[in-house]
Amino acid sequence: MKTAPMIVTSDGIGMSEALAMTEQVGKTCGLDQKSNLHLRLLGEELFGMLRGIAGKIEAEYWIDYSEKNMELHMKSEIQATPQMKEQFLAASTSGKNDAARGFMGKVRVMIAGFLLSAKEAIPNSMVGAAAVLAGSGYDSLSAGGWSMVHYKEELKKHAKDGQAESEAWDELEKSIVANIADDVKVKIVGKTAEIVVIKAF
Repeated sequence: MKTAPMIVTSDGIGMSEALAMTEQVGKTCGLDQKSNLHLRLLGEELFGMLRGIAGKIEAEYWIDYSEKNMELHMKSEIQATPQMKEQFLAASTSGKNDAARGFMGKVRVMIAGFLLSAKEAIPNSMVGAAAVLAGSGYDSLSAGGWSMVHYKEELKKHAKDGQAESEAWDELEKSIVANIADDVKVKIVGKTAEIVVIKAF
């Protein structure tokens, strides 16, 4: 089954309605209260990726579901603006930019960097994990998809290589999405980015 796509924006329009729909899907599929809370949290984290991006971004949001297997989809055509480029270059020089905070923030920066065709958009806190990102970042985005599961596996191998890798692993362990979701996949075709959060309850 697939829900009708809803429009959500980076300034919050449509998000409360989309979260209400997410909870309704959980109830329809017979999720208990805790599982439904986790489903909502995944939706909130997904929308959190939109917030803080310079300029107004619109995205389509829908859920594919079968019994208790859920896929939360967010798809957007992103027109890179000068403000966006400035924001992500700031993230790359300081590594402290709000846009790059946390695991999902890093995914957002990776997507923006790819769309801006500016590899320098990777924040400093990820530079040390360049070997990991080379295998699970830009190359795989252009090849059709990036996966959190693959990123975790690669990061685990390199977690003791240096401070950046260690910090990246700590962020993963603290991430709501990384702890709840079975996988997060990112696909980019042209200027269209799609993020899919996958969870079987």
